[in-house]
Amino acid sequence: MFDLKKFRTLFSLLSVKFNEQCQTLNNLDAAVGDGDHGFTISRAFAAADYALRNDYVELGSLLDAVAESLAENAGGAIGPLLAAFFAEGGIVLRGKQGCSQEDLAQFFEGGLNAVMQVGGAQPGQKTLVDAIFPAVQALQDKKYPSLADALGAAEEAAREGMLSTQGMVAVHGRAHFLGERSKGYQDAGATSFALIVSCFKEAEAGRKVEIHPRENSATGLVPSGKFINRADTMIAEDNEGLAWANAGILTYLPEGFLVRTHKKEPGKVGLAIGHGGGHTPSMGGLVGKGLLDSDVYGPIFTCASGVKIARAIELADRGAGVALLISNHSGDVLNARLGIRRAEQLGIPVEPISLGDDIATAPRAEFTQRRGLGGLLFALKIGGAAAENGKSLAEVAGLMRKTNQRTATLAVAVRPPTHPATGVPLFEMPAGQVEIGTGVHGEVGVYRGDLLPADEIVDLLLAKLVADLADFTEKQVLVFVNGSGGTSRMELDILYRRAHQALHDQGFLIAGSVVDSLFTTQEMGGFSLSLCVVDKELLDLWNEPASAACFRWPIC
Repeated sequence: MFDLKKFRTLFSLLSVKFNEQCQTLNNLDAAVGDGDHGFTISRAFAAADYALRNDYVELGSLLDAVAESLAENAGGAIGPLLAAFFAEGGIVLRGKQGCSQEDLAQFFEGGLNAVMQVGGAQPGQKTLVDAIFPAVQALQDKKYPSLADALGAAEEAAREGMLSTQGMVAVHGRAHFLGERSKGYQDAGATSFALIVSCFKEAEAGRKVEIHPRENSATGLVPSGKFINRADTMIAEDNEGLAWANAGILTYLPEGFLVRTHKKEPGKVGLAIGHGGGHTPSMGGLVGKGLLDSDVYGPIFTCASGVKIARAIELADRGAGVALLISNHSGDVLNARLGIRRAEQLGIPVEPISLGDDIATAPRAEFTQRRGLGGLLFALKIGGAAAENGKSLAEVAGLMRKTNQRTATLAVAVRPPTHPATGVPLFEMPAGQVEIGTGVHGEVGVYRGDLLPADEIVDLLLAKLVADLADFTEKQVLVFVNGSGGTSRMELDILYRRAHQALHDQGFLIAGSVVDSLFTTQEMGGFSLSLCVVDKELLDLWNEPASAACFRWPIC
């Protein structure tokens, strides 16, 4: 019988195990993602272990506490998925002090279904589902005479499922943008779930937990060349500094919230967003009149939890509902779903606005599947103006979706960023080469070749962007050249010069332009180029005044 004591041991084991495996998991994730899966899951299970220092008299409340802690502390994509898995255990084991093999099989089966529902994944798609599914089958097999035997079989099945992901093509998450290039890499989520099953087996066997001081994963020594204090406080300190330097516009609230110092009038639609830290100034720099009402940061490169997104929605609400902006990345989407559900339980109408503009990640016919990049600035600015002018929630949402549909972006990198907690580059980039189609988290792109002169790079990007937007007949465009963090203003101006020149030569009227580094990835060398085809309705809203810490319109 897997009783309360064994469950308590389980989460201590998980805390120790994921601390030990942190860098291994980071390395797996770095092959196809942003290299912080180990940090994220280690932080989450350390928080879950801490939460269970309270006494629990039955398993349902214990697993509810675990699910809440994972949702709150993990963020990203893995947070809501594991929260959904363990929350199902809270339902199945409600009121029980012990768990039989049959109970555990029911718990795992319900958890599998919850993960598939929240994440949309099926077996064979290179996710943690590929480790959960075989583990469930092993636990349901009646041939095992004891729970220990069943867990041993589940451990082996989960491990085989984990290894099988090496031959799969990713369908979900950041890795799916690589297509066939995602083959050959073992999925970090499946690896983590195999470790979870292993810890279940060890807890059942009565392993004693040896607690060692946690090594520096998220709190360690500052990497060389970074002016930060502690890795685990840098996002909060970044936000505090931004708010204190712009006190008339922006206010910092505990737990990572940034809100307008002077609130919008009651009865107007609010705009909110939740996202990961490390992209300064990012959305915090866009909180203000005619733009966002609230913003919440998660840890470095990891989306804020659904719980915090719900609170951001609540902070943005002025009685007319809230448009929740969602940059189309898996973690942002999953946490937004949880945040919306919680906010609606509080009686706040919410319109989710999924924003994706990266043409490297999906064709025009599938533009709703595109990854979010700098072009979301256009939808935010136009939606913010519509809300400021008193339009309804449905109208604001419609205008933002219309803008997103008319937006296209491509990004370029010439130098990788480093993770500010480790100093390790997020991808390898040989000197003298350029990568086209990179993501805001440093995800690898769709083409790599020799570095070209600035004008030739811009011409290459513009050819693809203009072709993508060819169905829109208007010849007025908004242009945004966004620096990635390690590109000088001189270079950005040179790049914009060519974009302006080439668009003019093709008969386009540039109706508005922004050249800045608003959405960055630490010191990554590169930029993104975004175009938005506008009609009179969108252009009028674009030209409405806006004022935030890092963006003002009209520029004067």
